[in-house]
Amino acid sequence: MRVARGGGVCAAVLVAVVSVTSCTADGRSSEARAFEEALRPLGSAKSFRMVGEFRGPDGSRTGFDARLDGRGACAGTVGDAESLLVGEQVWTRWADSALPGAVSRLAGDSEIPEIDPVADPAEDVQWTAVKLLRGSYMVTTLPGDVPEAEGIAPVCRAGLLLAGAGTGAGDVISGPATVRDGERLRPLSRTVGPVTVRVYVPERGAAKVRRAEYRVEGGRSYSVRFSDLGEPVTVRKPDGEQTVASGDVMAVLRRNGA
Repeated sequence: MRVARGGGVCAAVLVAVVSVTSCTADGRSSEARAFEEALRPLGSAKSFRMVGEFRGPDGSRTGFDARLDGRGACAGTVGDAESLLVGEQVWTRWADSALPGAVSRLAGDSEIPEIDPVADPAEDVQWTAVKLLRGSYMVTTLPGDVPEAEGIAPVCRAGLLLAGAGTGAGDVISGPATVRDGERLRPLSRTVGPVTVRVYVPERGAAKVRRAEYRVEGGRSYSVRFSDLGEPVTVRKPDGEQTVASGDVMAVLRRNGA
């Protein structure tokens, strides 16, 4: 594994052997320059599509497909839900079949409870929440009470942070080549505080980002593939659709200590 400074003195460490790595004319390491060049198209394009998955602190995995419009808004799917972010508000709507699981996650339950067929529906807070959300967008003003309520917002934020990561400072670490999608890629990583950004670029040739990862120590991690750089994206708030405030849903779920 090679470790190189983003600027100033360049050095490389391989096991216990220290050697000098290549530096660019401005004093940056070749690894730092490749890292920045790989992410520069994202920052220049502003709008793009990102497809991948994120992992929660508990190891859970959720797929996403999001399009960012270059002005802070984005829309797409997260798991079984369609979701969009405009300003500080998120609209999220689940398919009817996905609502029991979504409500369980909103309530903080790890398992989807079975509905008692002889119980009074009015006493079943999760069933009441399911009925409240059926056919409606749940509207959350950020930050949400629980991560599930924030819909696509964390994905959009991770995309914006990745797009801007090439202009940051910090050491760049080059790891061993790996094969992804039939192509030999080398990972370039920069860690600042609890956040690590890793980009995968072709082992040889121009440093074009093929994949990227955004990880927060002890928190969520995102694995992303980018496409449609610079293509126009339009995100609009749902007009004329039925909505319910996430606070109202959470109030139902908190009844009787739920």
